[in-house]
Amino acid sequence: MSCPWASLAFGSGPSCQASTNQSDICIPSSTACPEENAGTQSPVSHLEQQPWWIAKTPDECCFQDCVLGLEFSGRDSAGRRVMGLIAARAMATSVLADPGFLWEVPDKWTLEQAATVPCVYATSYYALVVRGRMRPGDTLLVHAGSGGVGLASIAIALHMGVTVFTTVGSQEKRQFLKNRFPQLTDRNISNSRDTSFEQHVLQETEGRGVDLVLNSLAEDKLQASIRCLARHGRFLEIGKFDLANDSLLGMSVFLKNITFHGILLDSLFESEGDEKREVVRLVTEGMKSGAIQPLPTTVFSENQTEQAFRFIASGKHIGKVMLKIREEEPQKTLKPATKLISAIPKTYMNPEKVYVLVGGLGGFGLELANWLMLRGATNIVLTSRSGLRTGYQSLCVRRWRELGVSVLVSTADCTSEKGAAQLLREAEKLGPIGGIFNLAAVLRDALLENQTEADFETVCRPKVNATQNLDKASRCLCPELDYFVVFSSVSCGRGNAGQSNYGLANSAMERICEARQSVGLPGLAIQWGAIGDVGLVAENMGNDTVVGGTLPQRMSSCLATMDVFLQHPHPVLASMVLAEKRQGTGATSQIGLLNAVANILGIKDVKTVNNHLTLADLGMDSLMGAEIKQTLERNYDLLLSAQEIRTLTFGRLTELSTGSGEPVAAAETIPSVAPSVTDSTQVQFDNIHELMPSKVLVQLPSRASAGCKMAPLFVVHPIEGVVTALTSLAAELPMPVWGLQCTSDAPLSSIQDLAAFYIKHLKEIQPKGPYMIGGYSFGGTVAFEIGVQLEKEGERVLMVLLDGSPSYIAHHTVNYKARYNMINKETEEAEALSYFVSLFKDIDYQKNGSPSNFGVVNVPLKQPQDPEKYSSRCL
Repeated sequence: MSCPWASLAFGSGPSCQASTNQSDICIPSSTACPEENAGTQSPVSHLEQQPWWIAKTPDECCFQDCVLGLEFSGRDSAGRRVMGLIAARAMATSVLADPGFLWEVPDKWTLEQAATVPCVYATSYYALVVRGRMRPGDTLLVHAGSGGVGLASIAIALHMGVTVFTTVGSQEKRQFLKNRFPQLTDRNISNSRDTSFEQHVLQETEGRGVDLVLNSLAEDKLQASIRCLARHGRFLEIGKFDLANDSLLGMSVFLKNITFHGILLDSLFESEGDEKREVVRLVTEGMKSGAIQPLPTTVFSENQTEQAFRFIASGKHIGKVMLKIREEEPQKTLKPATKLISAIPKTYMNPEKVYVLVGGLGGFGLELANWLMLRGATNIVLTSRSGLRTGYQSLCVRRWRELGVSVLVSTADCTSEKGAAQLLREAEKLGPIGGIFNLAAVLRDALLENQTEADFETVCRPKVNATQNLDKASRCLCPELDYFVVFSSVSCGRGNAGQSNYGLANSAMERICEARQSVGLPGLAIQWGAIGDVGLVAENMGNDTVVGGTLPQRMSSCLATMDVFLQHPHPVLASMVLAEKRQGTGATSQIGLLNAVANILGIKDVKTVNNHLTLADLGMDSLMGAEIKQTLERNYDLLLSAQEIRTLTFGRLTELSTGSGEPVAAAETIPSVAPSVTDSTQVQFDNIHELMPSKVLVQLPSRASAGCKMAPLFVVHPIEGVVTALTSLAAELPMPVWGLQCTSDAPLSSIQDLAAFYIKHLKEIQPKGPYMIGGYSFGGTVAFEIGVQLEKEGERVLMVLLDGSPSYIAHHTVNYKARYNMINKETEEAEALSYFVSLFKDIDYQKNGSPSNFGVVNVPLKQPQDPEKYSSRCL
């Protein structure tokens, strides 16, 4: 079925196989599934804001890869315009349609409009009419009225003569509802951001409450919604947050004889019962009666999928968010043309075939078996000469069988021709054999001079002998074989000390695969490096051990590699993780990691970010956190928990990207070093907009009028180099205020050079004195030197020195006194004088600055004869 408009949900659960009640199929070019019939092609996808990871789905859907899409509109194989619902995979160029959930599109609707209808109206009818038994004259509370289900439910209820109350999250959405439904006034609409809607509803119903609540809110808002129910009311829960979290409800609410319904539309996909037929009938009648009207849409092209999801995450949309897959043709009936797209192929297994794993009860074998099942396999044969030996092996097999997978554990010995033939005949009883995987291995490592013939025979038997026998037997017993895969090692391609026998065995297997491909048979040998997470290396040496210049390849990476390798035409392929390339080195990798995280957070320039701010402080929400976690794991091999990601800083990211930071352990928590300001009287630096200022002189807003004749105040920056922290102070001053900032061309060789640089610029504003110079914190030192140099030029200077941390200085002073046990005033004065002198003279204060090294000298201070000659004053 051609899909010009397909509807995609954050997930109602994936489905890979066609059931017996489904119509013909046209598989998208990006997949490799066995069915190859004609089906429905979809032009529009709809994006629904529902997290896939908490969606309740059919068992077989949960077990498959999650592929998005619930509803669609398009043309079927006969060319008719249709719309419908499927369990998953509606975000595609073609879909496998369910005839039970398929409607013909009315002539007056476009396919874009039609794609907005199936999911929301089917959900609304199922909740309100089928489960809630809504009747004319009832009262209804609908949460999130501007959303898809909210709009559909309001339309259905008003058409049936039901009094509607609803909630929205903004004034814009409130006005939209009043424009779309003139029957609604401000008395019918309340706020969904808090629980104030409870009092509003009870007041408007004179304390009675409502007969039905269609709820999508969570936690305290859900509890408030239950309290809005009247006696004999029906509560219809379509949100899944509290259901998934097993939140407490409280039995006392049922004293009003109410009923609580969990509404799961996806439970109808695999059903052919009365409820499904009733929903289909109600939607059909609703289209005929006019109760169903298309919803407003925001449309994105097929190449703007990421932007569409980010738009949904912002919560600003009204109605539906659509993906346009193809243009709609003007003809009413037209067989659709095939749409080709650039896509990454994906490997799928035929559910009718059997997949044999020799050595499949090992660590890698169990993981591979599970991956094959995720890709559609339903018949698995595992071989081991000793059968199930551990509790974990038994647990895996039991769980697979509970999910409906046929699992056979065989003890046939493939190292003999008879045993190989026996294994394949046992597998044939389950169905045609589609794949043979040889993972068996035995190690007898030793230097060549210590190797024996027996060692070579022991290592070669499960690899060379077994592969030869399986090759011979499969040519007769496996006419439908798709995959013949053997696991080799980089010790064959690169060599490894002490493994000459192992390398020989792997090399022989590779030659067998090359011979098979030369005659047109499937054959693939994969040279693996060290394997992480499971197996000997992971158990004995850990995942971070360097083996032959490589790091263990994590299992998720191995399985992703399998997906790619199974589609390659080459007989021998290799996969390994080079130790020196695990983490990036150099500026390119650093920029790549920082920019990747910044792009997710919506930060355009990473240079403007304070390195000490955590990602949580920068506005990271849960969706962004999940995306950052996936990016770090997939692209940079960094495994961090959600809490660790929240406390990450850009400074820490820089260390990780350059490899200078220590690897992050799984249980390690990265501490936040973001400043925590608890005293509002201290100077704040949160409003710094540029790390390196571009202007030396900037005028700060003050109370001075345009024609003010007062001399300006020039204030020198603190240690940060910018004066933005002093804007609030400048705003209270009556004179013009100019800030001096440290730009990239400012000389930092000495305080004297920096002061001379600032004097040159301030004279552009005020060529002649008297000057008024101010300095805050570190800027006071520079301001003092500016005053000294201006006085040498014969200018008069008034200085204002500011200190923003008196409590810190007081605390530091108390501790210092306690450390040196200063008990008299003379000692304190000597200490202060010695430290002050050390700021201007080349004196080793650590050597001579302690009170014990200075004698106390009383020197009378002479009063100057002419105070006017001393023009510098400190305030």
